[in-house]
Amino acid sequence: MNQTGNVYGAVLHEYSTIFNRLNKIKSGIKNEFIHGGHLVSVASPALAISTMILLGLSIRWEFIIITYLGTLCIYNYDYIKGLKMDYLENVNRSKHIQKYQKLRILALIFYGIGFLSMLVYFGNVNSIVFGIALLIIGLAYTDIFKRFTKKIAGFKNLYTSISFSMLILFTPIYYSYPINSLFLIFFIFVILQFIVDTSFCDMKDLNSDKKNKFKTLPIIFGKVNFLRFILVINLISFVILIISIHINILPFFSIVLIPFFIYRMFYIIKAKKPQVNIIKLSALVDAEYFFWPLALFIGSLIITC
Repeated sequence: MNQTGNVYGAVLHEYSTIFNRLNKIKSGIKNEFIHGGHLVSVASPALAISTMILLGLSIRWEFIIITYLGTLCIYNYDYIKGLKMDYLENVNRSKHIQKYQKLRILALIFYGIGFLSMLVYFGNVNSIVFGIALLIIGLAYTDIFKRFTKKIAGFKNLYTSISFSMLILFTPIYYSYPINSLFLIFFIFVILQFIVDTSFCDMKDLNSDKKNKFKTLPIIFGKVNFLRFILVINLISFVILIISIHINILPFFSIVLIPFFIYRMFYIIKAKKPQVNIIKLSALVDAEYFFWPLALFIGSLIITC
């Protein structure tokens, strides 16, 4: 009987060990997805797909991967270089990056090689040059241009907004699609959205930005005036969207982007409340772009039918 009990206990112990290991693997994958740049990098292919749908282009899987890997390179490089600074505002991410720092460098090399290899293999001359330039611009911010955030008010917000918006320009260049009024209006619309979103996300970095004397918009304006400012920018982008649809520059199914204007108003107004969790609200900001392709796809199907 004792022998049977020992065997049963050993089996339970083995299952428990396996279960704990699986939980650790699951937790590691989850932390990597959230803190390793993967979650925020999904916004890039989402924007690329949105541009393809608006321009009536076929969705090419390799371009989606190219934009994803390029964005991963930029985020991971910034995380590695800014590890000490991030401890002030994002302890969980900093601990994750530090824990796997050697693997992080290998991952960065892998992302870079994957990006360049696929771009050279699938892209044309113009897209290869432009794609590499985008990568350099993104990487250069950490080592070169970040210092300007101490001298020029709002430089960080404008630089990051324009840099990520250039992804919209990358799409027609990759497809050899002519730059027309539809594209230009959408490009302006996206820049305004990024100014709102990237500036809002800077609110969670107030302590570290103040310590490093970065002149971001939330610091320059103060919380109340800053939130008023991005509400106005959000309203301007809404007006541009409505007018462009009305005069038939943007396709009518672009109207599905209007709810996102309300979505932005929600987290901006909510941020005015005292003791609000800005980090959680910032997560809502990052999540917005994941839904653009789905909304545009469904909108285009409904209008076509």
